[in-house]
Amino acid sequence: MDVMKLRNNSNEFTNMMEKRDGITTFELISELLDLEGETLIWELYKQLLLREPDEPGFLSHLEQLQGGCPKLLLMDAIMNSKEANVLYAMPIIEKGSHNNFPLARVLKRLAQADHNEFIRALYMEVLNRQPNLQEVENYKQLLNTGSLRSSVRRGFFVSQELQGLLRKNYKYLNKNSSFKHAIGHASTNPMKHIGVFLGYHHPVTLAGEGIGNFIGRLVEGWLNNRSDVMVHVAVTEENWMQARLLFGKVASKYANRLWIHSFPNMNWLNRFIEVDVWCVPYVGLKWALELEKPYVLCVHDLVYLHFKELYADKQPEFFSNLQPSVDAMAKKAFKVVFNSNYIRDHEGLKFLKLPINQTEVIRLAPPLEEYRSMGIRFETTFRKKYNLYAPYLVFPSIIRLHKNHDRLIEAFLNFKRTPEGKASNLRLVLTDDYKGRPFEEKIRAMLERSKKEEQESIVFIGRVSSSDLPSLYRYAVGTIVPTLFEGSCPFPILESLTVDTPVAISRIEVAMEVITDMQAFISFDPYAVNEIEAAISQLWKGHAGLAAKQKVAIRGVLKRTWADAAREYESLFDIMIGKKHSKRK
Repeated sequence: MDVMKLRNNSNEFTNMMEKRDGITTFELISELLDLEGETLIWELYKQLLLREPDEPGFLSHLEQLQGGCPKLLLMDAIMNSKEANVLYAMPIIEKGSHNNFPLARVLKRLAQADHNEFIRALYMEVLNRQPNLQEVENYKQLLNTGSLRSSVRRGFFVSQELQGLLRKNYKYLNKNSSFKHAIGHASTNPMKHIGVFLGYHHPVTLAGEGIGNFIGRLVEGWLNNRSDVMVHVAVTEENWMQARLLFGKVASKYANRLWIHSFPNMNWLNRFIEVDVWCVPYVGLKWALELEKPYVLCVHDLVYLHFKELYADKQPEFFSNLQPSVDAMAKKAFKVVFNSNYIRDHEGLKFLKLPINQTEVIRLAPPLEEYRSMGIRFETTFRKKYNLYAPYLVFPSIIRLHKNHDRLIEAFLNFKRTPEGKASNLRLVLTDDYKGRPFEEKIRAMLERSKKEEQESIVFIGRVSSSDLPSLYRYAVGTIVPTLFEGSCPFPILESLTVDTPVAISRIEVAMEVITDMQAFISFDPYAVNEIEAAISQLWKGHAGLAAKQKVAIRGVLKRTWADAAREYESLFDIMIGKKHSKRK
């Protein structure tokens, strides 16, 4: 980093721009795109933040650029930084007649305009023309219904209309075959670009949820394992903040190699986010069918096909809306990954009728490193926060049709009516609320028929933050997992044993696939309420020392890490990238 040379280059750039009286915004963007390497990073700081770069920020952004980060997306990231937002909110100080130089001037005006002025200014400043009335109304409607200004602005900066202006008039694009080079990756780039497609077409909660936790752990594994990987997460605009929450910790650690992109449509995504391969972590993301690059599809389970009558009655949309796209997505995928042999054999080979060489089994791993980093709360602090002063059993799960909460609640109420149950002061803690959930009427009726002290023994604490989950398990007497079905060894088993809390589990085939000694576990038929009640009693009376025996019986899975799982996905990506390169030759 030769500071004097970079300052001289910046002064030359400034002098050149100031000689061009009334320079337009798209002229300025073109000139910036023509810069390379250290000179570009230095000038982006001067143009967008009105200061010289600090060394850590300079080196981080330079590493991103050299790693293949698109120029316009790097520019957009700086424009959306906290520092930039504060700067653009400050009063505009006019200086001379060069109102579009530096570029921060334009961004200040945009930030401080109302919706109508903001849209008109984008057309005037970026596209150099007046908008028609319909164009203004369309964008105003987007903004009035919650769209982010940053996403609207980004759309202008990568629009085909701006590309046409730049391609027609300015040297950067005249010496390159396509505008895509401006926001794409250099052909000599040594990095591997892995895309994560999270294109939900409705608002979702990602942080703390199953699919979010799953892909968050994998992404961290990919970035930890290899320095030649850059990850691009693609989300719709309405879920961009959720993605920021999910990947916040990893993004701060790997700011130069993890990018979160909000995309307006699939055409934009295919055109401007260049990756080598995609990972699609959920079969419900049907827009993945429009991805142009190859993808790996993760099928955790198709539970509704195992319980057709139950789901057809309660949630028929699975069959009418989801199944057709699942079939198409699986057939188009390079590989379909399952978390167990059971699910591969049923979902993959039986239901989807995939050839076995298109399938892969990659097992999950316990959250050992994650729980270590989060740590365990002080017991008194944790119990006070959730008002959990009495001993308790826990089942951390959203109430779904196959999770079997109704039978678990019935069994626990029966246990509380026994002399042992009355004397135990034991509680059953559930991390959801039954209202608005499957079996709401049944659960309410059971509670209403119960005595007050029995009702109070069922504790619905709602969603628990990820950081509190290890403590929830740790201070429980035991974890009970009554589920009728899972796509892999039920994850609460791994979570609970990670913090040395014993479990009672339903006898389902997918669990027995990895547990070498079922005798070490308190197990039960999930359809038999009396067996669940007996398991509750056993767990209450015999929990001491039980976790150690259970950990031995499932040690193969407990030794596995998310870095191991990530490496197995990486092997698939390497094969896909190798095939792509061999085709080019």
